[in-house]
This record gives sequence, C-alpha cells and structure tokens, in this order.
Amino acid sequence: DRLEIGDISIKIINVRCERLNDITPADCVCEGYVSDTSKHYAEEEWRALEWFRRTWESIYPNGYKSWDANPWVWVIEFEVSE
Repeated sequence: DRLEIGDISIKIINVRCERLNDITPADCVCEGYVSDTSKHYAEEEWRALEWFRRTWESIYPNGYKSWDANPWVWVIEFEVSE
C-alpha cells in the first residue's frame, strides 16, 4: 500500500506487533539514533537501546505505555519517496 502526503509517498513494507523491550539496536537507528562508529560494537548497541529507552520514557513516563510495563507496540516499516 502507498500513502500520499503532499509531495511525499510512503510505501508500507512490513507491519508487525512486538513487545517494546524487544527493540533491537538496528531498530533504534531506524527510529533516529545516530551511531558513533568509533565506539566498540557492544557498547554502541547498549547506547542505542539506552537512547531509545530514555526517549520513550520522555514521551510515556508512567502507566501502561511505560518502558517498565513493556507494552505491545505496532512496528510499521516503510520507505519514503518524493
């Protein structure tokens, strides 16, 4: 499916449901984390996950959507073209 928003077209590639805490470091990059390639790989993975957790908690600090509650979330993968 495609969604048109002004001059941008979004093509949905995949949709799945997973637990919030199952996010991977690669998913964090897709969410906006900028990797520091000078760091050791394992340390950088930890930094990516920690960045995402802090970002999530700043949006949903308490309740059923909190990081600690580990809610089910929709993961929507897409491509953007103009």
